[in-house]
Amino acid sequence: MKVFTRMLFAVLLAACLLPAALAQEPSTLRIGSTYPIDTLNPANGYYGYNLRPLWYDTLILWAGRDRFEPGLATDWSVSEDGLTWTFTIREGVTFHDGTPLTAAEIAWNINWILENEVPSFITYMVNVEGAEAPDATTLLVTVSAPVPDMISAKFLYVWMLPPHIWQDMDYDTLTSYSELDATLGSGPYRLTEYREGEFMIMEAYADYWAGPPPVERIIVREYATADALAQALLAGEIDFVYSLPASTTFALAGAPNIALVTGEGFTFEELIINSSPRGTQPASLNDPAVRRAIAHSVDKQSINTVAYLGYALPGVALLPPGMGAFHHDQLVDYAYDLTEANRILDEAGFVDSDNDGVREYSDGTPLSYRLYAPESESYYARIIEIIAADLAQVGIATDPQILADDSLIALQPTYDNDLIYWGWNLDPDPTFTLSIMTCAETVEGGWSDSGYCNEEYDALFAAQSTTTDPEERRQIIWQMQEIVHEDLPYVITAYVQALNAYRSDRFTFHPDLASQPLRWALYDGFAVAGN
Repeated sequence: MKVFTRMLFAVLLAACLLPAALAQEPSTLRIGSTYPIDTLNPANGYYGYNLRPLWYDTLILWAGRDRFEPGLATDWSVSEDGLTWTFTIREGVTFHDGTPLTAAEIAWNINWILENEVPSFITYMVNVEGAEAPDATTLLVTVSAPVPDMISAKFLYVWMLPPHIWQDMDYDTLTSYSELDATLGSGPYRLTEYREGEFMIMEAYADYWAGPPPVERIIVREYATADALAQALLAGEIDFVYSLPASTTFALAGAPNIALVTGEGFTFEELIINSSPRGTQPASLNDPAVRRAIAHSVDKQSINTVAYLGYALPGVALLPPGMGAFHHDQLVDYAYDLTEANRILDEAGFVDSDNDGVREYSDGTPLSYRLYAPESESYYARIIEIIAADLAQVGIATDPQILADDSLIALQPTYDNDLIYWGWNLDPDPTFTLSIMTCAETVEGGWSDSGYCNEEYDALFAAQSTTTDPEERRQIIWQMQEIVHEDLPYVITAYVQALNAYRSDRFTFHPDLASQPLRWALYDGFAVAGN
């Protein structure tokens, strides 16, 4: 998710902080990241969707692209009326502390999420009414209407947590709890040490139901910049990096013992236009003419060339091409055309009456906006410079600033911003991505970063969530993308290709590494070099 993917801490190179024995451990995989996780709390975490599946299990496992495999559930079926799903739960599963994980614990998790509206999970539970466990290996999940995404969305990122840790917490506690045992799950690894902004250490869980993990220890080190990551990989300080920015390809492509792997991603990046009725944006930013002018002023090709070095496609629709038929490939983009942008603003009557280079809105206020981007990606600074320069040519002033990721997140509850450049890592099913634009997600703790709310869109979201015919669902989802394209809470700039890199002299990965979740990359075609 927001890659998502939105906080960065001051970094010390962790090599000097870790015991030498760990650094030399032959069965240790060392991963580098500029932003591995925001919080250890799975109930309120926006990031870490590559790492959390190493700690927790889910009913269904995503194996990359459109592949889904059994997780805690070995098989499943649905009743004739589509309202009851029956899952067979595998036997002998335990949490990391040895307590059992049966159908009863899974039913508790589902009901706990519904009763407490647990922020990180509740979005996935649309139309889910409850769960029960008639016995240790049978789970019954009831829904209010037949659903199309029970396997492809609902349980992919609903981590199963131990009730004995979470059951007595009230809402404030469960959304703020950040002790190490918040990561206690039943996954292939358990987190044993964490130093915020520096490193985390995971140890293999020997009793994991799928068998012992392929390496005994994983160390994740945090670095300040992507360039530092690339240099650490070249120097052999780390073995693996996921979600690299394209700028690192200059250093890594063709380097000895470095495998650079690219693939189609589920990522887009966008210029967010504050759309919240309670936001602090100037009234002019809500004007459709201003939004259209902004959209025509974004040079996506230049952004692709400068920031992504060609490892991206110009973005248009809300859903990226990786989502197949759900991607609306017939939308006509707002072409980069400064003449057209100026024409739109002229026609709307917004002129520069005092010749300061900035147009005034009908209420006399200047078309002047705050333009932010997070510091977690170094190329964002160049992107907002490009955007600011083009907006200036149509009489729109901006103040481009790079902020810490946590500072940007802190602006979201009150929507105290104007324009933000950011990006999302998405689920394989469109449900989550579509939910970002619903009114329900504009509450504090919700996923909406734009504050956008449209009742017609919400009605269509509800309709697609209960439409089991694929073609009918596709038509509804295309209509939703058309609404967002018209209203412009986002100017979607790029569909970014997935870039991963690893030390080929130490490990080998499946050729589809860039298109696989990290958890399955470790189990599918992973090996220590030479073995």
